[in-house]
Amino acid sequence: MKAIMQLREVDKSFGGVHAIDHLSFDIYEGEILGLIGPNGAGKSTCVNLIAGVYALDSGVILFNGERLSRQSIPDRAFMGIGRTFQSPKPFEGLSVRDSVFTAALLYNKRRRDAEKATDDILELTDFAAIRDLPCAKLPIEKRKWLDMARVLAIRPKLLMLDECLAGLTPTEMDESLALVKRISGTGVTILFIEHVMSAVTKLCTRVVVLNEGTLLSQGAPLTVMREKAVIKAYLGEDYEYVED
Repeated sequence: MKAIMQLREVDKSFGGVHAIDHLSFDIYEGEILGLIGPNGAGKSTCVNLIAGVYALDSGVILFNGERLSRQSIPDRAFMGIGRTFQSPKPFEGLSVRDSVFTAALLYNKRRRDAEKATDDILELTDFAAIRDLPCAKLPIEKRKWLDMARVLAIRPKLLMLDECLAGLTPTEMDESLALVKRISGTGVTILFIEHVMSAVTKLCTRVVVLNEGTLLSQGAPLTVMREKAVIKAYLGEDYEYVED
């Protein structure tokens, strides 16, 4: 399989705290890769390094073979690196449609292309029927979906979803997983950062486990979650996975 992104000996410290400690792993084109680990393991820091929020202390990140170093956040977005946030950030003064259209205008030279891209995204994300609803009136689930919809307007090759299931009911989680699968079906590679293990096992083809900024394990979800080191560091000694 082709690696769309490669992290090699990536290192990041804040003061005397090693948030990411010589981390190396690959993200393969077309996969849904789970990035899991306990709070403080370095997951969000890793996402911020990829997105360009933080600069590397050392190491290399390659995206489609190109080294990420001094590119700004917008530059990386234009390259095809997109991300959502743990807390949704809607344009509350805009409608659902205009929120997506605003992002599409930044990545399409012609207005009609932006309009076509917006309509396609609204259909994919089940927003077509409420396109004129003000963003401020959306419930939390739909706000998270809208974050995904806006990121799709940049035509991402890699989409990093940072805890997109947090705060949702079981039914909302299932609906959100179905949406992520639809997005994946369009050819977008997904890095799925999540604490809900049942969702990770249902959705991800592979997982990477971080602990204290280092790579603890990687592999098939069910295999990794049965490893003693992963159970001890993350899942807890009483953890036992039961298939649905």
